[in-house]
Amino acid sequence: MTDLKALVSSHDAVIFDMDGTIVNTEPLHARAAVIVLKDLGFNINLEACLDQFYGMTDTAVLKLTCPSLSDLEIESAIAEKNKHLVALFQNLPEEEKNTYITPGLFDFLKFLKSQNKAIAVVSASEDIIVEKTLECFAITSYVDLQMGRHQTVLTKPHPDPYIEGMKRLNIQAAKTLIFEDSPTGLQSAVASGASVVRITGFAHAETILHNREIKNFLL
Repeated sequence: MTDLKALVSSHDAVIFDMDGTIVNTEPLHARAAVIVLKDLGFNINLEACLDQFYGMTDTAVLKLTCPSLSDLEIESAIAEKNKHLVALFQNLPEEEKNTYITPGLFDFLKFLKSQNKAIAVVSASEDIIVEKTLECFAITSYVDLQMGRHQTVLTKPHPDPYIEGMKRLNIQAAKTLIFEDSPTGLQSAVASGASVVRITGFAHAETILHNREIKNFLL
C-alpha cells in the first residue's frame, strides 16, 4: 500500500486531475449531455456506456456519437450541456455530494496544506465546469491553481496542460506529483516529466494502466 505522506514528502507541488480523480462527476456529465442530445434528436444513453468514453473530452464524445453534427453545433451542444450540468450541481443534495468524492480527499488536502505544498487542479473539462465543480464540492479553498481545457491550445493526452500548470506554479517537473485516472490523462501526465500516480477508485478500466496505483486518498 502506498504511503501518501512519504510519497509527497519529496515533492513541492501536487496536481490533481478532476473528473474521475478527485470527484466522480462523469455520471453527472453524461446525464446533462443526454438532455441536450435528446433535444437534438439523438436518443443515446451515455450513462450506460461511460466505459466507452472514459477520459475523453466532450468534443471527442460528440464527434463519435453524433457524426452528423458540425463543429459549430457541437460547440453549441457542449455549452448547453454545461448549463444543465451547472444546474445539476446547484440542485445536488448535500448528503449526496459525498458519494461523488474520492474517499480521503479532504484529509489529504488538509495534510498537503499543512506541509505547504502547492495544490493545483488541471482538467480537460471547460474552464467554467472546473470552477463550478470545485465550488459545488467545496474544494476551491484548497486549490492554489485551477485550469480547464481552454488554458492551453492542446489538451490531454498532450502534456501541455500539466507543463503549463507547473510553469504557473513555478515548480519543476522533478518536484511535482500528479494524480490521474484515465488513459488520456495518464499519457498527458507521464509525458510532462512529473511523477504520476493513478487513482483507481472510480476507474472504468480493469486493465492496469500505470505502474503506481492507489484506490483512494486515505492516509
